[in-house]
Amino acid sequence: MRNFKILPTMIAAGIFAAVSSAPVTAGPSAKFAAVYSNTPSLSSVVIIEDATVDTIVDMSTTGHTLATIKVPQQKELLVGLSAEIGLMTDTSVKGKNGGSARAIADSEAYVTIFAVPTGEYNTTVTPSIKALPGDVILSKRVQELDATLGGVIQSCTDALTVDSDGDDILDSGDGTIDVVTECIVTDEEIGLMQDTTAAHHFNFVLPDMTAGEYDIVAVFTTGANAEIDICTSAEECALYDPDGIVSGSSEATAVVNQYMMTIQEVRAVKGSIGELVIDVDTQTCTVDDVEVPCPSDG
Repeated sequence: MRNFKILPTMIAAGIFAAVSSAPVTAGPSAKFAAVYSNTPSLSSVVIIEDATVDTIVDMSTTGHTLATIKVPQQKELLVGLSAEIGLMTDTSVKGKNGGSARAIADSEAYVTIFAVPTGEYNTTVTPSIKALPGDVILSKRVQELDATLGGVIQSCTDALTVDSDGDDILDSGDGTIDVVTECIVTDEEIGLMQDTTAAHHFNFVLPDMTAGEYDIVAVFTTGANAEIDICTSAEECALYDPDGIVSGSSEATAVVNQYMMTIQEVRAVKGSIGELVIDVDTQTCTVDDVEVPCPSDG
């Protein structure tokens, strides 16, 4: 089977738009519109604490913003979306006596752009137009922590299990320490937390727009997933110990902080918008089934 990379592309052409700005949204006759927020806009948070059995918790949150622009004739709309995304993943495993567990935290944020006739906010029905290239993941992280923990040995005593003088009274130890039965062991814990915030940008294109007034809608989605997998058999993990005691905790957060969406009315060169397909096996590239030079790594 051949391997393909599929990339949206706009073939280089001199594209320029006259712009007129407005503080938040532009009037219907403008060739530029923008909308922004400088406060946290959307979030998903899930938490699992000290689970001793397999546990999964997930959450997805969706919200949207929009700006209005009028397309006077058949043109393209170039949409730029910038957003500050915060991701937090925190995993820990606590246990002793060879207990094994896995803690997973997954957080993400993505966006989809639609053009909708003004006043139509339901982006799931016709005549909504989905901007190219479609759904875009702005940021995502999956964090997994596996641990097998022996615990912290506080003290041990060799139990009296031997009758050394033959009087039928156990009066000495056997010289061997059984950690499970002859030691005081407290929990050992290992954890990993990552908390990052970064700004991300992506360009979208709405090609061949018919004349009319449109709301350009950015639909944001944040997702968070937390999972604890407790090892309960040798089939699940190689280091399984039936005497093991273990628990796991996981927390995941995804936040869309401040964002800016800009929309420009532009005129693209005919045939300049297409889907670039890279055949990794043959090192050939095509745009809409027409072979073109492959992008250079340099």
